[in-house]
Amino acid sequence: RPGQSGRGSSAADMELMKADLKVIKEGGYNAIRTWGSYSEDQLKLVQHSGLKLIMGIGIDPKGKYGDPAFISACEDKVKKIMNYAKNYDCIITYLVLNEPQTDHIYKMSGLAFVNLMKNMMDIIHKEHPGIPVTISANAMISDFINENIFDVYAYNCYDHNEAQTATMGFKDYIKGLCQLNGLKKPFIATEFGYSVSQVGTHYYGGNTLTEQSTGLIANYRDLIDAGAVGMCPFQYADGWWKADDPNVHNAREPEEWFGFWGYSNLQDRFGSPRPVWYALRNYMKALIISPKNKEIYITNKIPLEVYTDKYTKKVLVKLNDKVVYSKEALKEGYFADHLMLAPNGIEDMELSFEFYDKDDQLIKTESILILDSEKKFDLPKLSIEVTPGDDLNAGKIASVKIHIESKENFKLEEELKVSFNTHLGWEIGPQMTISLKDQLNNKTIDSESFFTIPANCWIANASAGVTVRYGKFTFKIHDQKLIFRGDWANEVGRKEAVELKRVNTAGE
Repeated sequence: RPGQSGRGSSAADMELMKADLKVIKEGGYNAIRTWGSYSEDQLKLVQHSGLKLIMGIGIDPKGKYGDPAFISACEDKVKKIMNYAKNYDCIITYLVLNEPQTDHIYKMSGLAFVNLMKNMMDIIHKEHPGIPVTISANAMISDFINENIFDVYAYNCYDHNEAQTATMGFKDYIKGLCQLNGLKKPFIATEFGYSVSQVGTHYYGGNTLTEQSTGLIANYRDLIDAGAVGMCPFQYADGWWKADDPNVHNAREPEEWFGFWGYSNLQDRFGSPRPVWYALRNYMKALIISPKNKEIYITNKIPLEVYTDKYTKKVLVKLNDKVVYSKEALKEGYFADHLMLAPNGIEDMELSFEFYDKDDQLIKTESILILDSEKKFDLPKLSIEVTPGDDLNAGKIASVKIHIESKENFKLEEELKVSFNTHLGWEIGPQMTISLKDQLNNKTIDSESFFTIPANCWIANASAGVTVRYGKFTFKIHDQKLIFRGDWANEVGRKEAVELKRVNTAGE
């Protein structure tokens, strides 16, 4: 609340928390996520509310991972929390820590980080068996971490249109992280959101209330399409405490303005909702899991998966204003079926979903755009070659060569995005836009970009991508490559420098 530096445990605070949980549940949510751990009294409130909890443990990400005193303090902290937390089945996942920095992991050593994480996981598994344990890694700076050391994949995902989100697109980049991990485990998006502070860059702050609403819904759609099984939009209410003075709401600090609820002044205890609150509440009435938006299908039998709330009783799917699917008497929860379509060659299709309540009143619409064909076909291709490609120690200048192969009827857009993410704190590194305007009629396009490799860059992600259009349907063709410096990340990182390419033949 305004004026507080963190959650308290007074009777007044507990009453406010009870009110918050009620509001959150009425908003259509079924779970909450925290950075730090809840007290037992707070867990009792969550248990009683019927909500589930993804609970942070609050291990310091800036701690000395290999120091015996720090390790002992972490063990004591986790054991103390487990003494009471293990008794509450509202907890569905534990997050050991939040957003560790690349440079700090390097300085402490990748092995020390992994050993500490495994130590904490072993304690939690022993004390609270059956509950997954992971960390909330930042998707942009932790792409090198092999998350298979954890029980589930979890990333804080922000679409700031920079680095890989610019070259690959938000959906494909997040989906690519799970592909790099091997798609072996469920994926949770532990944060995503937009700040409405007065100033900001790359959508980090400076967004209007409308942009906050449309941005979060677009991210929600993309994260479903990327394969997330759970999503935690950030955040319930503004964090006045995140800058220097919790008594002042700093209008220029993006971190303080992500809230779906805001507070009018220092005395406002309950706050009021912003437009994004209502937009998300309505969006979550019916979630289309499949078909995926901006996805390519090679079949006339498209998988249909939908999750609906208790108020949604009917769904219609239309193509070119004709009903191609209908289902009534829907029950709350998940159902699966198929859409039978008849693509004419390669066809871009805009599927219009309409959801109705028991009184046949329209409560939500959503458009899903797909590219469909009954036969396989070739797509344009983009690949990169990076030098140095195996070890950053091999040079001070990086070369990123891009090769594009076009295909008839697929139109390349004019801007090629190239990025060299150096993982220096929150700085994502240089990126550039290259005009393809004079080469769009060529069957092949080649380009080369150069980037300085900072001496303190321990891991780089080189990537490039361009948007392709087929009728209404647009998608990205892209490539990325991770290059480590030496062998410091052998234990925490992916076993070797990794390339991830979009599948270039539809249906394969």
